[in-house]
Amino acid sequence: MASKLVAKNGDISTNCMKKKPNGSKKSNNITQELDKKKRILKSAIQIFGEKGFQKATIAEIAKDADVGDATIYEYFKNKEELLLAIPAEVTTELISQVNEHMLGIKGAGNKLRKFIWWWLNYVERNPGYAAIVSLELRTSKAYVDTKAYEAARNFYKIVLDIIKEGQEEGVFKKEGNIYLARSLCWGAIEHIVLRWLLKNRQYSLVQYADELADLLIDSFKTDSQQSKNK
Repeated sequence: MASKLVAKNGDISTNCMKKKPNGSKKSNNITQELDKKKRILKSAIQIFGEKGFQKATIAEIAKDADVGDATIYEYFKNKEELLLAIPAEVTTELISQVNEHMLGIKGAGNKLRKFIWWWLNYVERNPGYAAIVSLELRTSKAYVDTKAYEAARNFYKIVLDIIKEGQEEGVFKKEGNIYLARSLCWGAIEHIVLRWLLKNRQYSLVQYADELADLLIDSFKTDSQQSKNK
């Protein structure tokens, strides 16, 4: 009986050992799938950014990502869904990045200045993504009904929260409409970015960061704060 129990326990031990590689294999497969999807999105950003949505093809994106055309359709139904997946994926990462950059910065004015510099610097280093957001999605009716648009609204809220903080600090006008103020910020930023893209990125965007921050911050300041600076 003892020998049978030992043999039986040995079988159980052996079976348990066999299951571990299966779990590891499943984990590796998931990692590979995520890596493949990231490669597709990265290539899509590059191709869409360079050629535009209409001229870009799934075949070009697949070739750049080193996958088959059919593989892309395993993740995305069509080219438009692939386009709309880009901001949904990227914006989540951007929010995390900018929140980290804001750590330790005191004062709404300083935060707004940092945000403007950070965003213009990011756009300058990622022109493909900027082209997708500024040139492609602005004209897409489907965009406003997607997760990508919801993610973008969360990103825009960063500026809204900074303006609210300035009002609470007493340095920004409390009677000012915070939503119009946010639109003023983003409108100015996006105009500069759009012009840069249309001019084929021939100059640095970051050079405008401080001057733009000065103009916006001064327009939001209370009369007493403006008097202090004179």
